[in-house]
Amino acid sequence: MFIGRHCRKIAERRDAECRTLLGLVPEHLHQAYKRLWLLWGRLERTLNRAAVVQADEIRQFRTDARNFVRLMKRSFPWVSVSPKLHILLHHAPAFMERFGSVGLYGEQAVESWHGFYKQNAAKYTAQTEVGSCANLVRAMAVAREASDSNLVRVTRRNSAREGARRARKSGDKRMRKYRGGGDEPECRAAADKAIKEGRQWAESIFKEGDRTIVTFLKRMASGGD
Repeated sequence: MFIGRHCRKIAERRDAECRTLLGLVPEHLHQAYKRLWLLWGRLERTLNRAAVVQADEIRQFRTDARNFVRLMKRSFPWVSVSPKLHILLHHAPAFMERFGSVGLYGEQAVESWHGFYKQNAAKYTAQTEVGSCANLVRAMAVAREASDSNLVRVTRRNSAREGARRARKSGDKRMRKYRGGGDEPECRAAADKAIKEGRQWAESIFKEGDRTIVTFLKRMASGGD
């Protein structure tokens, strides 16, 4: 769950989250939180890159992951080291050292390569689809084209020939403003439901956080580890 579009969208809001917490938590915790996001920004970029990661970057990733987990445990001791954090700290660097990348094996990267294969498989036919894939990879390796730059070409469309698309005239029923229904406001019930569900989700997250901290403080007060 550390890779993918959803993870990146969360990371994009880190500055807004840090500003929101300013003044609501002690300054040392606020600074620790900002430092965690800074470290995570470097980790996330390496994890999500659909390309082979160089050895020096893997070493830096291992150092950043260690600092990330240590800072989290030191500043927020009530946060448990989950299996995900364990994977980030121990297994992700080892995986990159052995296989070269994590992002290359993510769903988006795999789908991109699948599309590239579909576009070119007809040139390298074999008795089986696995054989066709092997022929394609072998040909790319010989031509030294087996790089993530090929994926960029997969997602681009060639421009249409001149005159292939005709400009839509005023009054054309294909235009949204003449079809009707395009400017209708959003259903009020649907908007209210989305707001209500969002507030319920936020409240449940805060309540779970409160319970976690209270449990931790009770354990510490009783002399527990």
